[in-house]
Amino acid sequence: MKIELAEIEAELSLQFENVRLKGHGFSSFLFATSGGRAVEISEDNGSFWLEFWEKSDDEDAAPVKEMSVVAAEQAVMETKRWLYPK
Repeated sequence: MKIELAEIEAELSLQFENVRLKGHGFSSFLFATSGGRAVEISEDNGSFWLEFWEKSDDEDAAPVKEMSVVAAEQAVMETKRWLYPK
């Protein structure tokens, strides 16, 4: 599954400058930022857990929303939707 996180990183890096894999092993996650928004993607029992943030000075701020998706393609789509607001 970590290979899929790397694949998601490669896909998102084509459109966003700030996309990084962080952590190690089971604690690995992908963090992407753009325009004052951020998304964290981690593996969650065969699916992906996404957390979405707005820019905040509060380091302990909770995510604005969270969701679980089954496929890497869904994770990419939801990330792009959040980082490219309409």
